Amino acid sequence: MSWTALICLGASDGPRIENLLLSAAQLLSEFDGTADPSALCACSELYGDRHRVHRGGATVNLMLAMKVAPRWSVETMERRFKQIEAAFGRERDPQRVLPVPLDIDLVGRIDGEVQWQDRYDPARPYLFHGLHQLTLPLLRKALDAVALQRGFRPEHNAMGFYPLAGADFVERFLHAQAATPATAAKEAS
Repeated sequence: MSWTALICLGASDGPRIENLLLSAAQLLSEFDGTADPSALCACSELYGDRHRVHRGGATVNLMLAMKVAPRWSVETMERRFKQIEAAFGRERDPQRVLPVPLDIDLVGRIDGEVQWQDRYDPARPYLFHGLHQLTLPLLRKALDAVALQRGFRPEHNAMGFYPLAGADFVERFLHAQAATPATAAKEAS
């Protein structure tokens, strides 16, 4: 049975928006396994983060909720994320020096309930901001519990972020990318 991955993509160097969109399309094509456009459950807008300004500008983030084929484990996905990051020019640095052209993190998963990865705090502003835009009832309930526990209102968390492209744009781009291989295969026949 498939599960839903909650993935945060970020970029603070190079062609940020292009890297996020192209890597998100790659994730959808690789991890679903069916090339089904409905694998994308929800996505956030592309948003800049005024809190984390680096050489050349702000960090840009994108949050995805996508169905994942059952054969993919968390560990296998995270190994693949590192390979994709490297393909986009990321060099691993043990001191975590920024900026980076691409960072992909599996923040959590939904498999009957929301399960957060231990090393990611969903209350961190950039994570909460993106996650809060995903229109999934179980996720919304979990985020409301996080906000209540931490004592903040979700709408106050949006301060310091700015939209670069709406979720509708991101979704249209990802669906167009998913349709491209099918169209090319039809034309080749």
